[in-house]
Amino acid sequence: MESRCGILCSKCDWQKTEKCKGCANIDNPFWGACPVKTCCEEKKLRHCGECREFPCTRLNEFAYDEKEGDCGVRLDQCKIWSALTQMRYVWIDEFLMHKTGVTKLPPQWNWIRYAVGGKMFAAVCLGEENRPYYITLKLEPAEGSFLRQQYEDIMPGYYMNKQHWNSIKPNGAVEDDLLKDLLEKSYRLVLGSFSKKKQKEILESGDKINGI
Repeated sequence: MESRCGILCSKCDWQKTEKCKGCANIDNPFWGACPVKTCCEEKKLRHCGECREFPCTRLNEFAYDEKEGDCGVRLDQCKIWSALTQMRYVWIDEFLMHKTGVTKLPPQWNWIRYAVGGKMFAAVCLGEENRPYYITLKLEPAEGSFLRQQYEDIMPGYYMNKQHWNSIKPNGAVEDDLLKDLLEKSYRLVLGSFSKKKQKEILESGDKINGI
């Protein structure tokens, strides 16, 4: 977890300008005492999404503050972290959001959708009680077909074009390193669908967001 309240530190300018490691990794934030951080840590929680009172009045006030708020984006992030702890690949959100130019698309179908240049390249599909039931990503058709034959936990894309998209069970036997490799390929495949000029714009824009 990058923060207690749901802020994505990897997308924050303070990571570079103030060399901030995120409130989850420091004892004394440079901006001063944070009541949300203090409350979360006193309850021995990793983030606010694990709290029975989520979202509490204090967190809502922070999330929707006119100057420092983000219109509730951090609340959605806490929900995502809570959902992802119910599957084997708990690292997936942090892994994807650290990629240059990656953003989340607005919620739809109860899917957590990751995009580059506004195009989805991966998704975590959530079911009842926000439990993940598939991880969906894009691959070259030949590679996708081969992997489906090798792994019973990899199948044609759920509610997607089954030639290009593949769905992976969130608690199956696909190795972490293999899944990371497939997610990287999906990211590169979608990024490569843009013109060279557009790719440069996406990567340069992403570098600014990531504080590079």
